[in-house]
Amino acid sequence: MEPLQMKRIPKVELHCHLDGSIRKETLRSIYVEQNNPLQLSDEALHQAMTAAERCDLTNYLTCFRIVSSALHTKQALQLALFDVVEQAVEENIFYLEIRLSPLHLATENFSMEEVAEALIEAADLVKVRYPIQIGLIFCCMRQQSDSQNKQVIDLAKKFLGKGVVAIDLAGDELKFPTRDYRSLFIYANRLGIPYTVHAGETGSLQSVLDAIDFEAKRIGHGIALAKSQKAMEKAQKQGILLEMCPVCNIQTGAVASWKEYPVKEFLENGLPISFNTDNRTVSNTTLTNNFLQVAQNCYSLSEKEVLKQVKTAIDYLFVDEENKQALQKKLNNHQLYG
Repeated sequence: MEPLQMKRIPKVELHCHLDGSIRKETLRSIYVEQNNPLQLSDEALHQAMTAAERCDLTNYLTCFRIVSSALHTKQALQLALFDVVEQAVEENIFYLEIRLSPLHLATENFSMEEVAEALIEAADLVKVRYPIQIGLIFCCMRQQSDSQNKQVIDLAKKFLGKGVVAIDLAGDELKFPTRDYRSLFIYANRLGIPYTVHAGETGSLQSVLDAIDFEAKRIGHGIALAKSQKAMEKAQKQGILLEMCPVCNIQTGAVASWKEYPVKEFLENGLPISFNTDNRTVSNTTLTNNFLQVAQNCYSLSEKEVLKQVKTAIDYLFVDEENKQALQKKLNNHQLYG
């Protein structure tokens, strides 16, 4: 499929990190506005995008420090959100779930609640300014304490249905095993908050199995699941969708090469999947590019297959059934008249 043809297909994205997806021009303008002495030098920009040159997950995660250090004001957060939304609109994404760590973006003078309010206010403006809907996912972080992460869950509960749609668990799963966070998902379940879990991004099958046991309906990445036929069957039986991030997964070594990227294995085992950017800036990619890279290097994709994946992604959005039906209708209208 040609790039322009892929770009024009209406798409949905489930896995996009705010602080890893802001265009460098916007980052630079935020730093200049804040009179930050770093002002995002060319050297700093190169460091922020170093993942495009391939590195392991631990080093990949260090790229976020440069970006997130600029996002501690209402104005900066809103500019960042608009920037990511504009990128999505440019490639015909009509629903986007954006995730972030409110605790990571808060400071002594800018509380988690103020972080949430700034983003929700921006999300409301998005509805007016852009032909796209967005949902916010608040990330608990593996390096944070249980009490800190429960504060994030409480914050998500407060704004659930008002812009926030779910929570996530993110961070370095090699250093902080998924199994240690069971209590957080018991707590989220008790509060009625939907959730996804980063797991299986670093080769740990056990990490994915733990996320499955936590009754996650979506797993971020999940690549290690391909190591076990029994595990794939278990995930399929529970109806779990894998939020695959192909370009990022190649960069961080989640798989050794495109030849080993498990799109075919997952599809043949009936696993729902979706392709995502993960981090547009840090990985120097777009959603269109992720589809194209898979099609060129891994698994042939027709327009029909891309649209089928978009339909599947809508089914797994953290929104109510009425909203899902409206989005499916929008997609069907494209197929009829696009």
